[in-house]
Amino acid sequence: MPVRQPFLSLFIFFTITWSNLGLTFGQTPQIQVATNTGEFIVQTVINKIEGNDILKKKTLTYKRSYVRENLNDNGQVTDRAKEEVVVIELNGNERMIEKNGKPVNKGKSSRPKIELLKVLEAVLKLNEFNVARIETLDNRPHFVINFKPKPRQKTGDSDVEEIIIRSEGVMYVDIEKFYIKQLSARMIRPYSRGGIFGWNIFSLTMANTEIVQEEFDGIVVMKSILITDRYSLFGGNTFEKHTYSYKDYQKKF
Repeated sequence: MPVRQPFLSLFIFFTITWSNLGLTFGQTPQIQVATNTGEFIVQTVINKIEGNDILKKKTLTYKRSYVRENLNDNGQVTDRAKEEVVVIELNGNERMIEKNGKPVNKGKSSRPKIELLKVLEAVLKLNEFNVARIETLDNRPHFVINFKPKPRQKTGDSDVEEIIIRSEGVMYVDIEKFYIKQLSARMIRPYSRGGIFGWNIFSLTMANTEIVQEEFDGIVVMKSILITDRYSLFGGNTFEKHTYSYKDYQKKF
């Protein structure tokens, strides 16, 4: 258990600090920590995700709904392009039960465009962190950690990394259980690829993400993922919003 001692030390430090400052829930104290504390916290979160995901697959069933909406230039919804409901069974097997408001017996579901573990691994590799303060959400203290690309960061090895080195954001990490309660990220510069004679086949100018997690019977589960993106492909422009909502969690033994 390589992270046990640092984990205990960090938790005890912040517990004592919180107590000594005489703070109550709801206050947001500014804190000073070592420069690598943010990296340690994110690495601890990553270490815990794998075990949590195994437990979730073995014991939980739930539903995931997905809605894709087209937006106008002002970010307002113009129409709903796609809607589906999927049942996730034990071992992570998926079964679509509804598409565009109609029941279905089978069909390929739209899996989330974000896998939290892969995203966090790339964030840890490419970003620098600032543990800004402690803030209370749902009556529990959380680290508030700002992240942004490291200076002079080189181009990433994948589309995920390409987006991350062009984004900045904030995450709220539960102090006691070390999971991400909320994460928000936004692109601060565009990403293009496939250039021909000075013209880009694909250009992404927005990829903003909001992730919310919660606990169900001691297991960390996803509550919602919201992605807003704007891109051009072969000259055609797209501005859209993807919403993934998770509900009806049930524990199976």
